[in-house]
Amino acid sequence: MMKTTAGSYGIGAVVKQTGLPAPTIRIWEKRYGAVAPDRTETNRRLYSAEDVARLGLLQSLTELGHSIGNIANLSLSQLEQQFAEAKRRRAPAQARGSQLNQGRLLVAGHGAAEAFLGEPRLELNLVGQFKDLSLLRKQESLPATDVLFIQAETLHPETVTAVRECVARTGAERTILLYQFSSSKTATALAKAIPGLTLLSGPVNTTLIRREVLTQLGSLYFEEVGADSYPEEIPERLYSGDQLSKFAQVSTSVDCECPQHLAGILQSLSAFEKYSRECEDRNPEDALLHTFLHRSTANVRRTMEEALQHLARVEGIMLE
Repeated sequence: MMKTTAGSYGIGAVVKQTGLPAPTIRIWEKRYGAVAPDRTETNRRLYSAEDVARLGLLQSLTELGHSIGNIANLSLSQLEQQFAEAKRRRAPAQARGSQLNQGRLLVAGHGAAEAFLGEPRLELNLVGQFKDLSLLRKQESLPATDVLFIQAETLHPETVTAVRECVARTGAERTILLYQFSSSKTATALAKAIPGLTLLSGPVNTTLIRREVLTQLGSLYFEEVGADSYPEEIPERLYSGDQLSKFAQVSTSVDCECPQHLAGILQSLSAFEKYSRECEDRNPEDALLHTFLHRSTANVRRTMEEALQHLARVEGIMLE
């Protein structure tokens, strides 16, 4: 047994000082070698002051996005340097955070501004509104803009030139174009010609318009401070609610209830996917979070749907 000192701490004290759950501390110790506590004669762990400091820094750094596997074996001084650097980078980001909810929005299109003007609690800075794209284009001086929202019933080849010109004049980093009718060729040309363009095929309700604008504003901020991106695609559902209900009632040759369990998981995922899509957003941070949850859940749901498909093939389960 290694010699211990009066400065040693039991697991309970370490949990209180670091905020880490005891199971996490043990996993970091066993799997990653993050600390090597002494042991008493009864095999109870005793952590040194340096161990506690290491665990506290590891906790802080993992919360900032570092992988525990990449930092677990760094020395205490290296961890301190990593944390000091993270704080240095985070300071200007926090200062910019106060500007996040003041994202500059310029809208053009019949009724487009109503999606935002009717909600004074929305933390947006509406710098201009125009009845349609042609009036926006004719305006001699346009304000600096972060997100440009344009509503148009139809898209034509000349729309590419008009939108690109307005983007250049406003300096918008993100453009959202809501349309109802267009040829696929024109839509593709727009997407290729204008960086940062998002095409929305209408009709789209007001809630989704707000979500998209707030998400684009949020993505600008998080892109600037280097935050992780979120899954872009939302896969279509492979099974309807009725089909999942039928899966929950089938019997198979497998001596378990896998179809029922998978169907239940998918029903829960689909419900949460819908809930996160419909969550109310008041600022870009909310919108980005809910978009992340929505898209992440949708991608997990697709993985589980494919698992259910495989099980159905193996078991020969046929649904009408």
